[in-house]
Amino acid sequence: MTINPKILIPIVFGALVLGAIFMFLAKQENPKMIQGATSNGNYVDTPSIGASPDYGKDFKSYTSPLGFSFKYPPYMRIIEDPNIPTVYVATNVGEDEPFVAIVISAAENNLSLTPEQWLLSKNSGYNRSTKRDGNYYKTHVDGQEAVYTDGDMWTVVNTPDNKTRVSITFTAEGSSDIPFTEMGIVMESFTFTQ
Repeated sequence: MTINPKILIPIVFGALVLGAIFMFLAKQENPKMIQGATSNGNYVDTPSIGASPDYGKDFKSYTSPLGFSFKYPPYMRIIEDPNIPTVYVATNVGEDEPFVAIVISAAENNLSLTPEQWLLSKNSGYNRSTKRDGNYYKTHVDGQEAVYTDGDMWTVVNTPDNKTRVSITFTAEGSSDIPFTEMGIVMESFTFTQ
């Protein structure tokens, strides 16, 4: 049995076109991935807000008794939770407006886990929230190993003595805007003081 060349040529041509399309799509970067990252757990610098040198001249500074400090914009305020070691960097909004805040919490690292081990453990909740939080990447925060999720909207880092785990994320009620720039300001200035 021979195949008619009038049928064979379109089939071969179609296969070549589909192959070329597949190869093109395979080379395209996943838009959710940060440039240079190929999978979870890669070392990738945290995203930068890339502001002008005098951008932060009006920023306020906060130093925690838990051993870290950071800067934040003047239109935000600090709320310390007296019941748990948590600091909220909140927007100054009225009571009838949605609450938006960066949440910095500390917990004892009683199992001596690395930030990556803790993020991947059942206690972090990351495995249940990968649709929201996306991939994670390894980085460094003030010289300490750390991990962060897509968009740098959840970062986990241990203190230099490895006794405390610091988790930095955000909360936004309703359809509030995510404090992306504000999170960048906090993260770019975050340092350990002890």
